[in-house]
Amino acid sequence: MKTGIVIQARRSSKRLKDKILMELPSGSGISMLGRIIMRAKKACDIVILATSDNQDDDLTEQEALKYSAEVYRGSLDDVLMRYIKACEKFGIDRVVRITADCPCIDDEVIKECIKVHENSSVDYVSNIEKRTFPHGLDTEVITFEALKRIDREEKDIKVREHVTWHARKNDSYTKIDVLEKNGLNYSDIRITVDTYEDYALMNLIYFMLGNDFNYKDIVNLYDKNPWLKVLNNNIYQKYVFKNRAEELEEAAKLLELNSMYNAKKIIEDNK
Repeated sequence: MKTGIVIQARRSSKRLKDKILMELPSGSGISMLGRIIMRAKKACDIVILATSDNQDDDLTEQEALKYSAEVYRGSLDDVLMRYIKACEKFGIDRVVRITADCPCIDDEVIKECIKVHENSSVDYVSNIEKRTFPHGLDTEVITFEALKRIDREEKDIKVREHVTWHARKNDSYTKIDVLEKNGLNYSDIRITVDTYEDYALMNLIYFMLGNDFNYKDIVNLYDKNPWLKVLNNNIYQKYVFKNRAEELEEAAKLLELNSMYNAKKIIEDNK
């Protein structure tokens, strides 16, 4: 099977527009997207940017080409179809899904997920379903055939935006979770970029560790500097919900995070 990493990216991020083009670290002349492409290339020869065909993503394409990534452009909203068409264009049978808000993505983690998939016959392998790795090392490996099956079964554009969610929540797809070894759990570390707080933290990490680091270096940095977690520990991670009950449960957590206890009680009383 031919393996390729497909990075989804667009300039029109709702919470932090143009974050993929921001320099990381500031003043380095290298964009966040550039960092992700360079790190991905250490894990796989084929790295593809899947971006939208909107005019404002002309710059996204130019930035990816600067770092020698392949490019496919398609629908802004139907990200699943963007992935499928990118795989068709470049003949990919095994897809590694990476998002462009994870500038600390680790090539060894990617290689491990690919190896687990290669040594199995499952549809999907990831380190996110039972999370023990930090937020921001998210790596998913899925067969092209499974992506096409999702396309046949899932028509909700909000779900298709998240590409693999249908397979993740459907027991008819075979799956394997990649977990930290020795029962370790670093899921309380957030090294993804959705907000200015995240971006500020990412600048600190790059300034403190340089450019050539792995996620264990980040774990060690957090052990020595626990205050780093404070910088973005109030940022809410976006989710897709399977049903109304799941969404209400997360809404209650978000209200509590913002000390809106009366509103939280209203939700809990009306579940």
